[in-house]
Amino acid sequence: MNPSLLLALAVCALCACSPDTAPDDLDSTPDAGTEATPDAGADPVPDAGSSEPDAGDLENATVVFPQDDASWPTVAPASAGWDTAKLNAVIDFVGSRDTRAFVILQDGRILAERYWGFGPNLRRDIASAQKSVIAVLVGIAVQKQLLTLDERVSDVLGAGWSNASATAEARITVRHLLTMSSGLTPTLTRMAEPGTVWLYNNDAYHRLRHVLERCTGMGIQELSQAWLFQPLGAVNSVWQARSDLDSKGLPLWGLHMSAKDLARFGLLMQAQGRWNGAQVAPAAQLALATRPSQTLNPAYGHLFWLNGQAFARLPPGHTRLEGSIIPSAPPDLYAGLGQDDQKVYVVPSLGLVVTRLGAQAGERGAEALSDFDDTLWALLMDARR
Repeated sequence: MNPSLLLALAVCALCACSPDTAPDDLDSTPDAGTEATPDAGADPVPDAGSSEPDAGDLENATVVFPQDDASWPTVAPASAGWDTAKLNAVIDFVGSRDTRAFVILQDGRILAERYWGFGPNLRRDIASAQKSVIAVLVGIAVQKQLLTLDERVSDVLGAGWSNASATAEARITVRHLLTMSSGLTPTLTRMAEPGTVWLYNNDAYHRLRHVLERCTGMGIQELSQAWLFQPLGAVNSVWQARSDLDSKGLPLWGLHMSAKDLARFGLLMQAQGRWNGAQVAPAAQLALATRPSQTLNPAYGHLFWLNGQAFARLPPGHTRLEGSIIPSAPPDLYAGLGQDDQKVYVVPSLGLVVTRLGAQAGERGAEALSDFDDTLWALLMDARR
């Protein structure tokens, strides 16, 4: 494949293939004026605070799983090994970057939480962070033996699901869609043999929703509710059709979540699929999703971005970036990343889950990242004592 052609195709994915000026890469996200209205009576939530340490050492604490949002356990920063003043400086920085909601969990307990202009019930399209949710749903479908990763997409959806020939599309598997290695262009025509190129491809990814709905007989909201939202107590999460269409003329769907619901998802990942004694998602599939899925871009798993790899290829140009995607963050961090800096970060070694919702938070060097990521994690790591 000619490198200049690959770059041109990548630019097409972000510009020409979108029906409006907002690129679909990392999925279109509503602007600040279309965020869901929070409950008028929502109480203000304190920041990290200045509480003295609680008695006891939480270094070896087990993960806590919340029931409802109102009774979610908290932890004083100092007792969990954080510098309270520096943690409050982190929150001030986050608030200065057009953030609407920010949550930090330490082993499931709320370490810090803040909202700007809205309350805890704010729900927003998380953009391409939804991809990580879809990856977990696919993993559950595999565990339930409704699907296999090496199953041909054509065997599930039938011929004509792409704009490639029936022969070409028949070579593409569910695994290829999960790893962005389908060999399709952003308009779903054939570009290369599956597994030979890595191209961040939204339209190809969105076929996975159709695969899940077809193999389960449920719509994506019903499926997500049964397999994830209800078991996790995520009461503020909903799939909604967007106004824009894909290259097959079908509506794209967005996943709207609150910062706490997104944190519940991150906590499920941290706990290797367990939730309050139940195995909600298969640990083996989650482990597969959060390690390099191919050698073309080792910083990409199954629809998760991975830190600590030798190099990464980031959209839109897919230029090779040497080293970690977030140098200031721990190498075992993995994340769901959405347009305009919708974030769910998980750091298993530190027991941390961090979520952020809002407008664009920084200058974007790539569609998946902005300077917000590295600055945030530099401040967070400095705040750990």
